[in-house]
Amino acid sequence: MNERRFGALTGRAPQASDAAFLAALYLATRLDLGALPVPRNVIEGIARHQQQLQVDEYAQRYPAAETWLLTDGREALGRVVLDWTSDTLRVVDLAVAPHARRQGVARTVLGALQDACLGQRTMTLRVRCENTAARALYAACGFAVERDDGATLELAWR
Repeated sequence: MNERRFGALTGRAPQASDAAFLAALYLATRLDLGALPVPRNVIEGIARHQQQLQVDEYAQRYPAAETWLLTDGREALGRVVLDWTSDTLRVVDLAVAPHARRQGVARTVLGALQDACLGQRTMTLRVRCENTAARALYAACGFAVERDDGATLELAWR
């Protein structure tokens, strides 16, 4: 499958030409790296390394996961990584580019996934406790806290 619909958005398999967008997207999700008192090229090098570690970890923990580059037909807006099992959909990662935030991208994706799961699967995801914007969105979409380890929350939608 080369494309997937997420409501009004399209997901497509990332290509080599998407590497710069994906690197910038990763760095935009890592505010802690941007705050380091080192030159930008050092931060970008650290981010590239950590991004590869993330890709490797996802491949190891979720070998059947699907990765989709989210677009509106004109430009890349984000990325979602999904792991489907018989009774659960795990949203492994959902990241929206800074220029597309607060415009309904994540809500559109989550709504389409909820429609796909309705009556058949539970949907789960994890969010950092300090990510108040994402937590508010997930609560508005009907996710409830299943587990709190102090740093992250495990959320579920049934």
